[in-house]
Amino acid sequence: MSTRVRRPTRLPPLKACRQCGALVPRDSKVCPYCKSSEFTDSWEGMIIIVDPESSQLAKELGFDKRVVKAIIVARKVMV
Repeated sequence: MSTRVRRPTRLPPLKACRQCGALVPRDSKVCPYCKSSEFTDSWEGMIIIVDPESSQLAKELGFDKRVVKAIIVARKVMV
């Protein structure tokens, strides 16, 4: 049995904002949350906040509106 990791062959339908981690549709040009235009396809996991007023997680993370965010986002590497 092989332990190789299998990579997806197609891109996910969402991309992540490098600034705030919001997940947005692939055709978005600007992040609706932070107005950044820097996105990445390298992200893992997601948090979905549907009702921020009654969500303990939203309160702990400081989210005050409905949002879908990536848990891990690849940041730009500065050389």
